[in-house]
Amino acid sequence: MKTILLGAVAYDPKVVGIWDIIRDYANENGFKMDYVLFSNYERQVDSLLKGHIDIAWNTNTAWIKTLYATNNKAKALVMRDTDINFTTKFVAHKQSGIKSVSDLKGKIFGLGSLDSAQAAIMGLYYLEQAKLSLKEVSSFVKPQADETNIIRFNSDMGKHGDTGRSEFDILEAIRKGELNAGSIGSSTYVRIMAEGSYPEIESFYTSPGYCHCNFSVLPDFDEDVAREFSSMLLSQNEQKNRPEIAKMMSMEGLNEWVKVGENELAGYKLIYKAMQEQNLLENKL
Repeated sequence: MKTILLGAVAYDPKVVGIWDIIRDYANENGFKMDYVLFSNYERQVDSLLKGHIDIAWNTNTAWIKTLYATNNKAKALVMRDTDINFTTKFVAHKQSGIKSVSDLKGKIFGLGSLDSAQAAIMGLYYLEQAKLSLKEVSSFVKPQADETNIIRFNSDMGKHGDTGRSEFDILEAIRKGELNAGSIGSSTYVRIMAEGSYPEIESFYTSPGYCHCNFSVLPDFDEDVAREFSSMLLSQNEQKNRPEIAKMMSMEGLNEWVKVGENELAGYKLIYKAMQEQNLLENKL
């Protein structure tokens, strides 16, 4: 078997350690694999589509761009258990008086990076579902009483929200009183609640669950190799007592690997719809 080349995005220095462990484990167990790191997901998707890499560790946004580029024939192999039932949270200052989405009329709302499903794409989708009169602005201008002004924080473009930077920009703007409310991911919300770093912030809306990352391949990827790759990863679920596997799972934020099936794929449908409505399906370098 040839050496399979896997792509991942270097959103943080820790990813080198994560993929070193996965590569070494794969090779120790007879699955010849190496990895390359990209600076952004658009370049990674382009490299997968051109056959420069065999497997891509994609965000939900990158997966859907891959799916769209392959006439919905690309395949998803494995994901983390924590990629299931991911949600978007709308948050505000506890003293804001905002208790529901309808309370956002006459308010300034922050969205994260344009390419982040949790901080922007799904946030905008559910604001539009609520039939609010939305107006995108570039400064903290108080809206008309029947409108909601939207400000974007495109601070980690290309990383699809992996860094969480735009979500913390939103939290800081709420803390300063520049924003009335904003959209962040459930993982960031759980983190700030655990750390107690934003005690003045609370959530007033949680979206339905959707799926986040997965290992993506092109439609013609060898099925036997796909099974071997999936089995290799899933076997790590029984190796959690090994320090290096426990370390990798902790750094990558999972309890176990999960094979992608129809239920998991259904978790991308609304993101696909939202990206289509927001003209984000095409992979633009």
